[in-house]
Amino acid sequence: MPETGYLQTRQLPPHIRSTDSLAKRFWGQGIALLPIFIAACFTGHAGILRVLLICLVSVVSVEFLIAKLSGKKDNLHNGEAVLTAALFSLLVPSRCASEIIIFGVFIISIIRAMFGGTGTYPLQPLLLARAILQLSFSNKMGEPMLLAGEGSLWVLVSIGLGGVLLMSQKKGYWENPVFFIAVCAVFKILGGAYGITAAFLSSVLFTAFFLLADPVVLPLTRRGNIYFVLGAGILSSCLEAGGFSISAATCALLWMSLITPWLDVLIRPVTFKSIKPLKATHPR
Repeated sequence: MPETGYLQTRQLPPHIRSTDSLAKRFWGQGIALLPIFIAACFTGHAGILRVLLICLVSVVSVEFLIAKLSGKKDNLHNGEAVLTAALFSLLVPSRCASEIIIFGVFIISIIRAMFGGTGTYPLQPLLLARAILQLSFSNKMGEPMLLAGEGSLWVLVSIGLGGVLLMSQKKGYWENPVFFIAVCAVFKILGGAYGITAAFLSSVLFTAFFLLADPVVLPLTRRGNIYFVLGAGILSSCLEAGGFSISAATCALLWMSLITPWLDVLIRPVTFKSIKPLKATHPR
């Protein structure tokens, strides 16, 4: 048989095909954040747009400068810069000084560059930058006002809507936000004295949906993710006397990220077609 006929008749090996990409993930998360910024504008917190603009200009400038100095191609087109700016603007107080915000963005970019860029960092750069700012400017880096009670019920609704939009994209495990919210609510109820408020729910939902959405710092397995989330929820609740805060959640997630390698060693991934779905590596 001629070689061309053989190539036409033989069955080529299968290949994994997917429409997923980093750009789709970044832009998808950015779109899910839109309801929060819209609600902020209509509830008297339009000042957050100033923080967003400072973050966006700073991220683009620093990333472009690092790419030029390192001789690498920048990734400004994939939506990571927009997502970073949007998330970080929600993690800092809206009345925060511009130089502190720019310093925080600089820390984020340097951390990413030090560990090799997107997807290679052991600790989430956004949270690490927030923690450094907390230690360096403790008198100015309080809770984000939009999540600390100065927002309204509409802010809470917008965070919930953004979470639904994010989960509808099916880029992660549904157990992560559900278990985290459940643990924080249980500890809050057991505390008793403070009760469940809109500010508490806003901070918990934002953390559960958006700060736990970065798969880079999470364990590889589904069961490992559950342990990570449970530990983060317990630590977040125990580190804050009032039951929960973004500051406490930041520290809790960073601590849990440090033990992620040990979770990966103790909980080995199994094949996709497993009779134990909670141990499977992928959600689908």
